[in-house]
Amino acid sequence: MGLTLVGALCGSLGAWQLRRADENRALAEHFAAGGNATLLGDLPALLTDSNRFHRVEVRGAYVAAPQFLLDNMLHDGVAGYHVLTPLRVEGSTRRLIVNRGWVGSGSDRRTLPDVSASTEPRTITGRIEHLPQPGIRLGEPAALALTPIAESVAVVEYPTMAALAAELGQPLFDYQLLLDPAEPGGYARDWQAPGVSPERNLVYAGQWLLLGVGALGAAVTLAIKMLRRQP
Repeated sequence: MGLTLVGALCGSLGAWQLRRADENRALAEHFAAGGNATLLGDLPALLTDSNRFHRVEVRGAYVAAPQFLLDNMLHDGVAGYHVLTPLRVEGSTRRLIVNRGWVGSGSDRRTLPDVSASTEPRTITGRIEHLPQPGIRLGEPAALALTPIAESVAVVEYPTMAALAAELGQPLFDYQLLLDPAEPGGYARDWQAPGVSPERNLVYAGQWLLLGVGALGAAVTLAIKMLRRQP
């Protein structure tokens, strides 16, 4: 009975991974389609889930301080930060968080990278995206703490927009902007669709299904042996 339940559980997990593969494949296709054109118009009207991953053009100026270093971000297997810089958007009272890309943390994490940005007016393009979120958030996120570089940089881990807005002292749009790789003033920017690749989901599904088949096969073999032992 136990092996049968294990087999059923493994089969269920394999089916779940197959559904996740379909979801991640659709997400990757949506991400690829979002780079085909640049949306122009009123920024608040463009920042919607229906336009997620689409490129938009924004006019404004970077805010010198504070900036935020999003911790525990990997690039080519190396740990570092994503540089989140607020943008003062022309014609709006709200700021826009611009993700200027990945920068390495270095061997001494007590020394933070210099991520200063020019505050001259500029026009930039980038993709609409949510801030990254943990798989499971236990309770409310911890308050942000400024890390000394003239009190201009805060190292954060999975912040909410509300937490960033509170630290900034200004209202923020609900989305970040992934700065285009061709834009100046950024760092490493090899933007990919979030989540794991569909191929990895298929590998996981195959592993679970094989385990399920093995458990069911063992259950059948055990049942046959038990029947043969009966008088």
